[in-house]
Amino acid sequence: MRGKNLHVPRFRCLGAAFLLMLGTGKVLVPTVPLKNGAEMQRLALGLYNVPRDQVKAVVDAGLAAGLRHFDSASFYNNEARLVQWKILLVPAEVECGEALKSWMASGHDRSEIFVTTKVWTTDLVDPESACRSAEISIEELDIGPVDLVMVHWPMPSKHVEAYVALEKLVRSGKAKGLGISNYSPADYEELMKVATIEPLVNTFENNPLLYRKEWCDYFQEKGLIVQAYKPLQRGGPVLESPAVMDIAKKAGKTPAQVCLRWNLDKGNAVVFKSLTPARIQENVDVFDFGLSAEELAQLDALTTPEVMEEAQRHWEKRRCGTPAPWGEGKRPRRQEISS
Repeated sequence: MRGKNLHVPRFRCLGAAFLLMLGTGKVLVPTVPLKNGAEMQRLALGLYNVPRDQVKAVVDAGLAAGLRHFDSASFYNNEARLVQWKILLVPAEVECGEALKSWMASGHDRSEIFVTTKVWTTDLVDPESACRSAEISIEELDIGPVDLVMVHWPMPSKHVEAYVALEKLVRSGKAKGLGISNYSPADYEELMKVATIEPLVNTFENNPLLYRKEWCDYFQEKGLIVQAYKPLQRGGPVLESPAVMDIAKKAGKTPAQVCLRWNLDKGNAVVFKSLTPARIQENVDVFDFGLSAEELAQLDALTTPEVMEEAQRHWEKRRCGTPAPWGEGKRPRRQEISS
């Protein structure tokens, strides 16, 4: 590697070796140990807005590339499907579970995969609704206990009670661990005054054009795994940044690979989304190079005060509640709506 970051958590790969080769020649992604004893891959394939008819193909492509970590949520696209003249609500988590079960039926074990789900703001109205939503996700995935359940946004006056309610899923064995999503240090401190099961992971947007350094440093110091989402801004301006493109050219890598490597070199796990098998494989091929301290500093400097202010406004708006794909109310179960 060309660069080395000395201030990162201890990471491993599945198995004893640093890189475990699959029979296909693919490389399994390095993992990080969680406080509950589990191992979580440093890269996750996100299922946000993946068209329902493409979920299986995307999951299969991720598995083929060596990914075993899949990031889902109740919010991630819930559309009606007409089946035998009846309209059914079919969450994307159903298709995800079906794809993973098919893969396991081919000779793989449930312990090889790590699956996250999240509870949306419309289900934070009361603790019972939060727990109910998570249980629906677990039922729809249908792969046994889910590895991680997260509160999707720290909704003021709601998120603490919701999180505490979710703790019973861990005690009952329906979930293996809990996490938080989009939590600021202040939200975390509010939560930890009451919570009895510590969150293992906090996931929030983080990329070279929106580097939340204070948050990353804070949560790493607290022993949580920081997991970055929108590492490529969903194909946004970060990929066309001259600094990113220059570093990519020198490294013989793509701008996307440089952005992913930047987060990894910061000690973070990363969630990315792609519908294309070639892009999924490209995004996995980021463990054979590193960024120098100078290159990291160049990319750090791309975040401006204006961008941080805009991100703060978006964060404040989002955490106060956003309608879900099913509307304003509580999450429905997979059921008949009308004919």
